[in-house]
Amino acid sequence: MSESNVNMAQAATEPSPARPATASSAHRGPSTRQIAIVVAILGGSVLFTAMTSDVTKVSEPGVKLTADGQPFLTDQAGNWTGGELTGLTDEEKKILPEDTMGSRRMFKDKDGDQLFCSIVLAGRDVTSIHRPELCLTGQGWSLGKLGVEQIPTPAVKEGVLSVSRLNATRDVKLSDGRIGRANSIFLYWFVGKDRVTPYHWQRIYWTAKDRVLHNTNHRWAYILIHIPVTKNAATGNTGKSEEETMKVVAGFVQDVYPTLVAN
Repeated sequence: MSESNVNMAQAATEPSPARPATASSAHRGPSTRQIAIVVAILGGSVLFTAMTSDVTKVSEPGVKLTADGQPFLTDQAGNWTGGELTGLTDEEKKILPEDTMGSRRMFKDKDGDQLFCSIVLAGRDVTSIHRPELCLTGQGWSLGKLGVEQIPTPAVKEGVLSVSRLNATRDVKLSDGRIGRANSIFLYWFVGKDRVTPYHWQRIYWTAKDRVLHNTNHRWAYILIHIPVTKNAATGNTGKSEEETMKVVAGFVQDVYPTLVAN
C-alpha cells in the first residue's frame, strides 16, 4: 500500500476530535472529503479484487510455440548453431506454476564465440515471470547498474529492439586452484502478444491493465541471453573485451529475433 493510501485508510478509520453538535451540523451529510475517502477506499478494493480474482481469458503468446506448446528456440540463427535443447530444471519446476514452459540452448558461432539463450513462457499464473535479477543474485552474481541497449533489428516494427542489460561478475575457481573473477553480460526483454518491452515495470503495468479492463491474462515470455566477457587481465585471457562482446551478442539478437516472435 502506498503512503497516500495508508494516509487515506487512517483518515477513514481514526476518530476525529469530538466537537459540540449544532443544529446545522447535526443533520448535514458527509463532506466532500469524506466522500472522496470512501470512494478511494472502495475503488482500491474493487481494483484489488479484480487483480486477484480468476481471469477467464488468456491471450496468445507473442513467441512461437512447438507442437507440444513449448516456446520455440531455433537450432540455427545466422552463423550461430545451437546445441542440445533443454527445458526448465527440476528445481524450477518445483518453484514455478505447473503450466510454466521453458526452452534453452547454448549457441556457438564460426569464430568460436559462445552464449546461452533461454526463454521462459508464463501460463495462467502471473508469478511465472519475474525479474531475472532475482535469479542471478541467487546464483552468486554481483550485478552492475541496469541499463537499456538499443539494438538495430530489421525484424522489429520500429527497426530497433530495446533490451535490458546487466553487467555481472562472479568468483570462479580456476584450473590451477586460484579464484578468478568471471565477467559476463546479460541481456533480457519481455514479449507479449503484439507487445515487447525491456522494462519489468511496464510488463507489470500492461498485465494489470489487461486483467482489470479486459479480463485477460497476458501470457508473457521473457528471453534471457548470457555471454561471457572472455578478455580478463587477472587470468591472462586475451579474448574479447566488453565492448567487443556486446557487438557479438547484438549480432546474435539480430539473427535470433525473427525466429522467436509469432507471426
